[in-house]
Amino acid sequence: MLLAGKTAIVTGAKRGLGLAIAERFAKEGATVVMSDVLDATAEAEEAGAFYLRADVSDEAEVRALIAHTVAEHGGVDILVNNAGIEFAKTILDTTVEEWDRLMSVNMRGVFLCSKHAVPVMAARGGGVIVNLASELGVVGDAGVAAYCASKGGVIQLTKATAIDHAKAGIRINALCPGPISTELLEDVFRSSPDPEAMRRDFEARTLLGRLGRPDEVASAALFLASDMSSNMTGANLILDGGWTTR
Repeated sequence: MLLAGKTAIVTGAKRGLGLAIAERFAKEGATVVMSDVLDATAEAEEAGAFYLRADVSDEAEVRALIAHTVAEHGGVDILVNNAGIEFAKTILDTTVEEWDRLMSVNMRGVFLCSKHAVPVMAARGGGVIVNLASELGVVGDAGVAAYCASKGGVIQLTKATAIDHAKAGIRINALCPGPISTELLEDVFRSSPDPEAMRRDFEARTLLGRLGRPDEVASAALFLASDMSSNMTGANLILDGGWTTR
């Protein structure tokens, strides 16, 4: 029960990594508020969590998410900025509308949720923020230009906000999963000209020769959100099966 007595918000929690993290946090004793743009009431009930719809790119909805959590559960101790989107395109193939939409979720969402959670955490004497970035924020890759740019930005935003809010007792770290077997990655595969070739390439580029699992990411998120990582802030934890070592 590493998170007993804590209240956590997990964004993008209907499926994939967000759902796995919410389930793990609830099992570890946290009061979990799951949020997504899609209805996730059934998933929240199954996970033993609460659900509130919110678009992380919309400031009014983010304000409402934070305010509701404070009103109903007393505060916010942990924020997991997991909501994100991805597609496989070069900058030549990417429309301005696609670029803006991806950045509004992957970057603006982290900014807005953190902006409105930090004062609440500071008033309680501290808290923890875990930002889901990616190994592609550390190294580039072909055909995912907008995604790489957004996740590189998340890593740098993590460092800057960790510096700004350490004295308020708030630890902020980034978690960088490599290719994980989720519906989001399946969507990326399907958006490529040869989905199976892309899958085989991803598997071959890891040292372990496989895609990661959502439960492995949930374990890493638990480490960062709990006192097990009490001396970590501004860090970038890479969980990529060895992808970035080559």
